[in-house]
Amino acid sequence: MKLLRLHAAAAFCAAAISASAAPDADSSFVKTGFSFGVLPAVAYDADLGFQYGVLSNLYWYGDGSRYPAYDHSLYVELSRYIAGTMMFRAYYDSPTLLARLSPTLRLTVDYTMIRDLKSDFYGFNGRKSVYREQWEDEDEQGYISTAFFAHHRRMIRGMAGIRHNIPGTRLFAQFGVTAFDVECGPVRRSEWRHTPPDAPTLYDLYRQWGVIRPDEAEGGTDVFLRLGFGYDSRNNEAFATQGVWSEILFAAEPKAFTSNKKGFLRLTLNHRQYFSLGSPDLVLAYRLTAQNRLSGRVPFYILPHLTTNTLTSATSQGLGGGKTLRGVLRNRIVADGVAMANVEARWLFARFKLLGQQWSLGVNAFGDMGIATQEYDCDTSGVPDDLRATYFRTGSDNLHGSLGAGLKIHMNANFIVSADYGRTLRSDDGAGGFYVYMNYLF
Repeated sequence: MKLLRLHAAAAFCAAAISASAAPDADSSFVKTGFSFGVLPAVAYDADLGFQYGVLSNLYWYGDGSRYPAYDHSLYVELSRYIAGTMMFRAYYDSPTLLARLSPTLRLTVDYTMIRDLKSDFYGFNGRKSVYREQWEDEDEQGYISTAFFAHHRRMIRGMAGIRHNIPGTRLFAQFGVTAFDVECGPVRRSEWRHTPPDAPTLYDLYRQWGVIRPDEAEGGTDVFLRLGFGYDSRNNEAFATQGVWSEILFAAEPKAFTSNKKGFLRLTLNHRQYFSLGSPDLVLAYRLTAQNRLSGRVPFYILPHLTTNTLTSATSQGLGGGKTLRGVLRNRIVADGVAMANVEARWLFARFKLLGQQWSLGVNAFGDMGIATQEYDCDTSGVPDDLRATYFRTGSDNLHGSLGAGLKIHMNANFIVSADYGRTLRSDDGAGGFYVYMNYLF
């Protein structure tokens, strides 16, 4: 059974009912002091059971002179499945904390811990790795296991970043450090129901054949440094109606900073642009991302991570899933180099006041696409000849894509709940997916 997400359904319904009877918001509205939203996290999965938890975003606007910009933001999420998969995240962002040192400095700090009993694993290099839905569908001929495209993963990640806005310009420089402690292993069959005790997973087969290197197969510890430069002319961070945000970002991991003693250098390019279509409530936005390895070797368990200086969600992984290609299988495209494009039309169709807060309701329509551009060099010489065509394709990857739509709730310009549904364009990328999360995708 596919994951059924119910996050925020009650909040959406309540806000929609209120909007029909509430007066238009006052354009002169200014928020001061504290503002926060609390949202239950509820989901259901046939194997994991119910997910329960809570997420909250606390904002401090001070005297309101910077509104809708805030002085401090703290996001906290704690959720757990009955079967054991759990996540804790705390994310702090402040444009003012380091103001005594320099008013141009902005600090972000993130701590995330995830214990994932079924972390998606579809191989490497996009469609060069074969995906067949029947291998994990108990009702189909050829069924192997409901967890065939999965492995166990426990990840602890710490991030800290400082952004320096260059006075008198829209340019900025950014510096940061990211530390990972990752533990990988086979699916724990005692914790994962409906998994035949002797059925292999793709992760098991890759380890057996040497496609996943022995020194990386169980995870490791990695620390890399980030250095980047960019340009930001957006008129609002949470819901930009015009402007550009672009960055070039290098991630360097010296050999001494990784448990596998390899090290790597990566280059990531991000570009976002926003257009107001005759009204501040109607916006066309797009995002372009490209990431490539310049030197060294990226461990397989770090490979899905998209380098970023700040996070708008708990993970920055893909391509595939709710944060990159909505509807496409999570981590479907994993390679040394990837490219991605998202195009989205956004419309805020209602504004109102409720309980002393300013609210807006919006909808969006989108198209997402991505591709592997630089192959991950993995050794397939150990794959039996009679199985090679079953699990691997020759040639290069081609485009993966999805189309979809969503609904948004804004509170005080910065607390935004998003619900998106994406439908894939090809069956070997999955059927589609429904996602509820905080903020716009970009």
